[in-house]
Amino acid sequence: MSATTGRRFISLTPRLVRVGVSKVAKHSALGGRVPFFQHKTRLFWYNAPMNQSRYRSNFVVPRGGASTENPIKQKKYRVFLAVGSNLGDRFQNIAVALDLLCDSSFDKSSYLDSRLVRTSFLYSTAPMYVTDQPQFMNGAVEVETDLEPRALLRRLKKVEEYLGRDLVHGQRNGPRPVDLDILFFDENHSEDATSGAPTRHSHRTPVIVNEPDLIIPHPLMQERSFVMDPLKEVAGDEYIHPKLEESVGDIWRKLKASASDGNDTVQILPLQRDRAVTFHETIVMGILNVTPDSFSDGGKWNNSVDTAVEHALQMETEGARIIDIGGESTRPGALEISIEEQIERTVPVIKVIRQKSDIPISIDTRHADVARAAIEAGADIVNDVSGGTFDPKMLETVAELRVPMILMHMRGTPESMQSMTKYENDDVCGAVTGALIERSCAAESNGIHRWQQVLDPGIGFAKDNEGNLRLLKHTATSMRQQLQGIPLLLGTSRKGFIGRITGESEASERDFGSVASVICALCLGSPTPSNLGCTILRVHNVKGTKQATLVMDAISKVD
Repeated sequence: MSATTGRRFISLTPRLVRVGVSKVAKHSALGGRVPFFQHKTRLFWYNAPMNQSRYRSNFVVPRGGASTENPIKQKKYRVFLAVGSNLGDRFQNIAVALDLLCDSSFDKSSYLDSRLVRTSFLYSTAPMYVTDQPQFMNGAVEVETDLEPRALLRRLKKVEEYLGRDLVHGQRNGPRPVDLDILFFDENHSEDATSGAPTRHSHRTPVIVNEPDLIIPHPLMQERSFVMDPLKEVAGDEYIHPKLEESVGDIWRKLKASASDGNDTVQILPLQRDRAVTFHETIVMGILNVTPDSFSDGGKWNNSVDTAVEHALQMETEGARIIDIGGESTRPGALEISIEEQIERTVPVIKVIRQKSDIPISIDTRHADVARAAIEAGADIVNDVSGGTFDPKMLETVAELRVPMILMHMRGTPESMQSMTKYENDDVCGAVTGALIERSCAAESNGIHRWQQVLDPGIGFAKDNEGNLRLLKHTATSMRQQLQGIPLLLGTSRKGFIGRITGESEASERDFGSVASVICALCLGSPTPSNLGCTILRVHNVKGTKQATLVMDAISKVD
């Protein structure tokens, strides 16, 4: 070890490794029954029971250690990996690759365990070097492992080969179903002698490797936005590159200032069947309530599947990028209805929309069984107004289904929430932000990773007029910053506080005020693409909102 730098230099003797194809592993780090790989017309499945003990939260766990309430034995090494794919179902390729990496039974040559700690967001990026190939999906992850650097490299290559990458004859920098690269590799220290859990002041020593087939840190990361953008999210601004002796944040800022790689990254929300919601624009979500009693459009779309589908397709034509379908009203005072009735209302509509369009569909429900039925019918996203608190099965169900989840803040139930609008010290923004962070952590600990999350402050749910306005005023500034870039959904459309401000008693006549509420919320502060962030607007009037967001996005992009 170097006395001056504290770095650990190791020499590895290269050796030939025979990489074979293993049987499908029996256990998974991520959980769920997921498509394993497609060969011609045969679809193989990877059965993955949930193991919650593998997860630690990005928010509640300090970078120096795990929670003391439920300590997790620290692995010998902490590793940051770049993950990517541009062939086949890219997200499933990445997800299954991480399953296999963390499954000690997959590689019979080594039964040492690994644990996925956190993920970045995912990005759509143009290919570099060899440009005549499909777009990539890229991200980064933090993993704890007991595998030495070369053993980890062998595991990564075996996973790549298993998922179809040609390691012998494949084109260098060419198309690949999965790409797993070691970026940084640290040795962990300072475990608690009794529990084996990392202490608050755990120390990590960078491991540097210089061998013909393995160089750590990765020698080209500082040239690549598609690496640095997600790496910054998992490693943090202050992580020091042990060779360049610069922080990840400084390296990232230099790269952005120079734009030397010419490779723009666009954050995405991954969906099934190799689709994604792409945040190159503000996303408009069209509301389709197939209920008789919703506050604005109850009874309009629930009597005929054909009528509901026609309205959904019309909203798509007008600019909706997601259709949100709900079978239970959550207006103030609404009573809960049965799971069976929700399924009867929503699933037939989802099936017909899916036959006619590939538009992403979210299911608006608090019930895990409704979510499962909707996803199996063709929906893509679960939108839970309770943030996963109403049904104890919801988070594990969404993790098993491996779909994105919208986690909303509310207190109580629709029946009781308007009696719960007072917050400690009148700090509604702090309370809501803290609660959303807690729900994000809970989702992550159940296997719904940050790249699959959207957060919603719950405008109108257990908030009074002033609370709603405060939340909207701080959306683009402190709230977005504290939520660390997780996409936000705003749902103000036609709600009562707009009626009280404008004096408009008819909900259907509040569209102008609804548009103003979200545009002002996003533009407070300095309206730039980075401040606007990744945002979904849930609205009844798609056409008007879409026109407004197009103008807002265009203004934000000019110098």
